[in-house]
Amino acid sequence: MSSPLARAVQTAAPLAARLGRQPIVDDRFGELRVGPWEGYTEDEIAERWPEHWQRWRSEPHALEVEGRETLADLNARVAGALDELFADLVDGRVAVVFTHDAVVRAAVAWALGTGPEIYRHVEVANCSITTVGVVAGVRRLVRTNDNAHLEGLALEP
Repeated sequence: MSSPLARAVQTAAPLAARLGRQPIVDDRFGELRVGPWEGYTEDEIAERWPEHWQRWRSEPHALEVEGRETLADLNARVAGALDELFADLVDGRVAVVFTHDAVVRAAVAWALGTGPEIYRHVEVANCSITTVGVVAGVRRLVRTNDNAHLEGLALEP
């Protein structure tokens, strides 16, 4: 499964090819829809919308901006996708979702049965692995922000 954004589909492609499949794109795993903030840097957002930016940095779950997805809406979108994904999995099978940090945070909230208020309490590094699951009908957070697979890579600065 993959977000529709090119960087997620490109990241999913090697695993999909190894499995002899194409990535399945699902819009519900797409990045947080930031509306009027789209295309601006964080510094530009802070300058243009200082009150909203301060709220985003301090209480992101309470931020409401016209045309921008709230974290509650994001969590509901991701929860629906995960509920459907796990309902369709045969026991013992796994699914891999290539997505974005905000979606991972929403997936963690789903696994823990909490809401978007935990957003700033969940660390998500680029290319990290977070594993959620359902065991005997109970949602589980198995691991979060694991990046051991990146150790030893010579990444250019």
